[in-house]
Amino acid sequence: MDAPAYQHPAAVEIIRDKRGVIVSRVEAQYHTKRTVARDARGLLVGQYDHRADVTRDTRGIVVGTGNLLPALVLPR
Repeated sequence: MDAPAYQHPAAVEIIRDKRGVIVSRVEAQYHTKRTVARDARGLLVGQYDHRADVTRDTRGIVVGTGNLLPALVLPR
C-alpha cells in the first residue's frame, strides 16, 4: 500500500569526496516537489523545482533549466 506524499521521509543523498569527507547533502522533498542541496555545514546551496524544471541558487536566482544541483555542490 502506498502512503501519501506527506508521510514519506525526505530522501537524503550524502555526497563525499575522494577522501570520504562529506561535501554536500541533497534532499528530495516529496511534499513540495523540490530537491534541496546543502553544503557540508548545512547551508543552502540551491534548489531544483521539479514542476517548473528550474534550478535556483541560494538567493533564488534562476541558474538554468533542468537539475543543475550537482554543478552547484561539487567543489571547483
